Amino acid sequence: MILTEAMDVPSSGAGGASREADHHAAARLDRVVVTSCELFSRASPRVSLLQCQWGMKGSRLVRLGLLTLPMLLLAVASPLAGRPDIEAGRLGAKLPRAPWRDGAFHNLDPAFHRASNWTRLRFYLLGLTTIASSTHKFVPLPTAVPDVEALRKNHHAPTVTWVGHSTLLVQLDGVNLLTDPAWSERLGPLSGTVGVHRFTPPGIAFEDLPPIDVVLISHDHYDHLDEPTVRRLAGTFNPLFLVPLGIKAWLEARGISNVVELDWSDSVKVRGLEIVCAPAQHGSGRSLTDGGRRLWASWAVIGSKRFYFAGDTGYASHFEMIGHVLGPFDLAALPIGSYTPRIIARPVHMSPEEALQASRDLRASAFIGIHWGTFKLAREPYDEPPRRIAAEVERLQLDPRSVWLPKPGETLDW
Repeated sequence: MILTEAMDVPSSGAGGASREADHHAAARLDRVVVTSCELFSRASPRVSLLQCQWGMKGSRLVRLGLLTLPMLLLAVASPLAGRPDIEAGRLGAKLPRAPWRDGAFHNLDPAFHRASNWTRLRFYLLGLTTIASSTHKFVPLPTAVPDVEALRKNHHAPTVTWVGHSTLLVQLDGVNLLTDPAWSERLGPLSGTVGVHRFTPPGIAFEDLPPIDVVLISHDHYDHLDEPTVRRLAGTFNPLFLVPLGIKAWLEARGISNVVELDWSDSVKVRGLEIVCAPAQHGSGRSLTDGGRRLWASWAVIGSKRFYFAGDTGYASHFEMIGHVLGPFDLAALPIGSYTPRIIARPVHMSPEEALQASRDLRASAFIGIHWGTFKLAREPYDEPPRRIAAEVERLQLDPRSVWLPKPGETLDW
């Protein structure tokens, strides 16, 4: 429907490896190497590329090396190495790459700062008490009955179906994409043995999905990278997983090999679409020891229409930047929940009002709210985000037909 009808854990090092390899290799292109030229990273053993000795034979080797070294560097450093079926794109070339320093990824804003670990832990424990209390009610959202047959037969029309939380089924130009898929009844460590419960069922049963071609992962938090779901998707459809730096190794360790990882500004062409890895303001980590070791991102999907998926993010200037470089967008999916308490959430989770402003920054024609009403994650009342969206739409005098808060399972044309 349109409006008128109406776990974040504390933030492996494989992410910075390819970047470090690029810098290490590029530094050797402007001089002749006398002994050996090596390209290496933290994630792979040293690879000897060229060994030169001065003299007649050495000179020939040097000339050969100067001709072949750039190609070798590209082959080793490219995220598409060994993937002749996927072509690199260029639409995101004007976006910045993710900052990497001190063994971790960082956000673009140099002033970015989160509350101390002690403050976050204290509010987390208080939040668990609040969520578990009898006064903090969770009632399943009303759901729609999806037209499964129409979704399976659709090979052209652009549609979007909210499954729940940050999971969308997006159909564009005959390609079926899922964003941050989560079908589990519980999210957390040990495949959900510990964690938060789902209170609204998935809008589409997993068995009713059309064939999935591409899965977009925004970051590694449990409510966005759900291990049982990605394992099931890989076994059922073997889709292409597009992930930020560092998550590929995590997936491969679980037997999922059809993966391409990208840095901000990287893009790939898949079945007529160009999919761009773009900045977000957030964090990463699945334990207390791996914070920032894997990158977080948003995604732009560009074909006959333009779709933007924000993932999980605080409000920042990257929205305007992305809107300028890749917009205008026909549809932007933006998170509207888990924004309290603001002392903790503001840097990494938008309020409903900020989400609407982000949509305007992106120059999006239509807005769809996600990241709410599904799991027992938020401190705010589960039904507060849509009420605040409605109030802000009225205050700003926006067209309510362009602001979508669909029921789980509801499919909208865009």
